[in-house]
Amino acid sequence: MKHSILTLTAAALAASSILAGGAQAQEVKATFGSIFSPTVPIVQCGALELEKDQALKDAGFQVAVVHSAQLGSENQLAEQISSGELEMSTITSSILAAWVDKLAVLETYYLYDNIDQAMKVYDTDTARELTQELLDVANIRVIGKPWLYGERDVFGKKDIEGPDDFPGMRLRVPETTVSIEGAKSLGAEPTPVAYSELYIALQQGIVEGAEAPLAVIAAESFDEPADYVIMTRHLISAQPFVVNEDFWQSLSEKQQQALEKAAVDGSKRVRECSEKADKAALEKWAGNGEVKVIETVDREAIKKKSQAYFSDQYEFGETYKKLLEELK
Repeated sequence: MKHSILTLTAAALAASSILAGGAQAQEVKATFGSIFSPTVPIVQCGALELEKDQALKDAGFQVAVVHSAQLGSENQLAEQISSGELEMSTITSSILAAWVDKLAVLETYYLYDNIDQAMKVYDTDTARELTQELLDVANIRVIGKPWLYGERDVFGKKDIEGPDDFPGMRLRVPETTVSIEGAKSLGAEPTPVAYSELYIALQQGIVEGAEAPLAVIAAESFDEPADYVIMTRHLISAQPFVVNEDFWQSLSEKQQQALEKAAVDGSKRVRECSEKADKAALEKWAGNGEVKVIETVDREAIKKKSQAYFSDQYEFGETYKKLLEELK
């Protein structure tokens, strides 16, 4: 009897091991959703490379990228990540603030002095606490390193030389509270418009201006209905790489490591691609004169006004000031 029990136990353990090994070897199908077109660095140099990543393939991943807002707006993508309808994406922190209000602070104007700060903000104690809360309440896990959306500048129909030129300007902003507050901090009239409708809104005069990185302005042809690009550099956006927590927990340790590394490697590629694309856009406009680039804008005066607004009139002003200190 004792021998039979030991034999059965050994057989059960062996079967369990085989099943576990088989589960790890099974191919994992995962979709990466994005609102951006294939020519935007986050998709071109980041997401699409995941489909070809050999380490991911070796770990059993089959990644499919669905771009150009085919799965919906960024808000909808975030909801799909939370529910498990979508496995992964990069999502702006102001969108994730739908679950954790204070995450919006990471998208406040003039919080960052340079790209390095924006890339490292998720390593601060403040950001770590917020992303842990996001995991707890929304089932959304942040992994790897953030992917650079870019240094945002204002573009549109109106020449801006300093803070006195913003009042009365209908400035398109994303449909988030912090973006609306950002426009107010400049003195502009915030006009929320969906990203997919931005080109037409500017073309038809629904808005007089908008804001985006130089690379995105060029990639999405936003320069066509615009007359000016004003180098305000008011916001540096780096989107965290996020995955559904249930999906993450279903992966083997090897698969988790492979995906984490892919998110880190993608961050490096996207930054390099974005910086090159920004430079190429400026060279293009200098050559063809399609838009006038205003580099002499009084950025320091605009920055001073915006930072004062976020420090004193913003709901999470204390967190904003705390992050300014942490990022030093």
